[in-house]
Amino acid sequence: MAESDNLPNILIFMPDEMRADTISMDNHINPVMKTPHIDSVAKDGVIFTNCFTVNPVCGPSRCCTFTGQFVHSNGHRSLYQLLRPHEENLFNFLKKKGYEVIWIGRNDLFTKKAIKNSVTKRIRMKLPSGNLKELVKQVKLNPHKLKDKMRKSFYFGERTELQAEDIDKSIIESALEYLDSPPKKPFCLYLALNFPHPPYTVEEPYFSMYDRSNVPKPIPPKLDDKPEFMQIMQQRYGLNQLDEADFREIRATYYGMVSRVDDQFGQIIAKLKDIGEYDNTAIVFTADHGDYTGDYGLTEKWPNAFQDCLIHVPLVLRIPGLSPQKHLYEDLIQSIDIFATLMEVAQINTKYTHFSKNILPLLRGETDIHREEVFAEGGYNPREPQCFEIPIKNPNLPVVGIYYDKTRISEEKPSTVARSAMIRTQEWKLVIRDKGKEELYNLQEDPDELTNLIESKDYSQVQSRLKEKLLRWYLNSSDNAHWKKSRVL
Repeated sequence: MAESDNLPNILIFMPDEMRADTISMDNHINPVMKTPHIDSVAKDGVIFTNCFTVNPVCGPSRCCTFTGQFVHSNGHRSLYQLLRPHEENLFNFLKKKGYEVIWIGRNDLFTKKAIKNSVTKRIRMKLPSGNLKELVKQVKLNPHKLKDKMRKSFYFGERTELQAEDIDKSIIESALEYLDSPPKKPFCLYLALNFPHPPYTVEEPYFSMYDRSNVPKPIPPKLDDKPEFMQIMQQRYGLNQLDEADFREIRATYYGMVSRVDDQFGQIIAKLKDIGEYDNTAIVFTADHGDYTGDYGLTEKWPNAFQDCLIHVPLVLRIPGLSPQKHLYEDLIQSIDIFATLMEVAQINTKYTHFSKNILPLLRGETDIHREEVFAEGGYNPREPQCFEIPIKNPNLPVVGIYYDKTRISEEKPSTVARSAMIRTQEWKLVIRDKGKEELYNLQEDPDELTNLIESKDYSQVQSRLKEKLLRWYLNSSDNAHWKKSRVL
């Protein structure tokens, strides 16, 4: 019998920049949202309402999620330090175990030379139908005039049917085609979507799906006690000119993007059921990080920001043969815990050093506490020019032009992206920074993180306790010696 016989398939469905609070779960999480397909899988398995990523940017987050490492452990600090050929990762282990590892979608994970070691096949997306030149022109141009208040908001609004023939649609079509003739050995299907990453834009029926007056009111921009980068972002993006109705428009459009993702997820789930593989497939639905979406008067994200709207991500698991005690868990989960969990699902034992923690003992009732705190880190120092985003030279360039001000802010004032680290418990959040305003929030009394207590002497003991935990976390994870012994005498 082959080593891979009788192992479950694995589906990893990963949208980009999807907040944890955009899942309905029968109105338990967000009563406004419409995510019936995600809800359905969660009711077959579990959903975690307190899962947190280790970094608010896609590249570092994904590298850490699939290696079980923290950002500083292996140096995956920015968009440009992706997995190298010598680095072990979940897909590499699965491939060695006998899985056919199929990757469809965006990267933000592997360097070119690392792909061969970890992926059986990367299925390239099909080109969209229709007039390609016209499609590129429509998709890439900012619809707002230069002096329009929405010009730098990342809001593009309703898009056409032609624009809807996008990469994500191609990803789903390619995945469905693959599943129509699944391999005999177990497969791992990794789908990495673009949505709901800004610009905020979606076609009908999703564009009008959410009543602008019913979407949750964004957290107000009380920025006087916040880090300087938040104030600079608001001014440079022109977001201080927007009112509540503008931000509700952005949020409703973003919600429509999420519902489109949900429908596409539903297509994959339906196909698994059609081919008789649903019951034998471990399903992971998660995201790399969140999005401001109007909270604090901001949009998009920032590399050393740790508000919950940016680091709180969805996590839905369905594991074949597992009957959890309940379907909704509020325990603290770290995004890197996906690694150790799927390693057990695939029956992979290794001495590889990582910091992931298997979630399955919690679901089996073998433990009451998974984690007492979670951590995140971000930003870079001036001594790390390789980490800074490449400055956009012209704000009028198609697609990348909307990032002109973002890349210029960090170039002109590097302190706005200084190295920073966060520790979060169920009650407290502390953020320390190499430069700039630090933060402390009582999450029980102030879940929206409106009042920064960092300068209050009343909470000095809380700060000391959290800093001690943060120090010991760094001490125990500050590097990652290779797990194989090698010595030449």
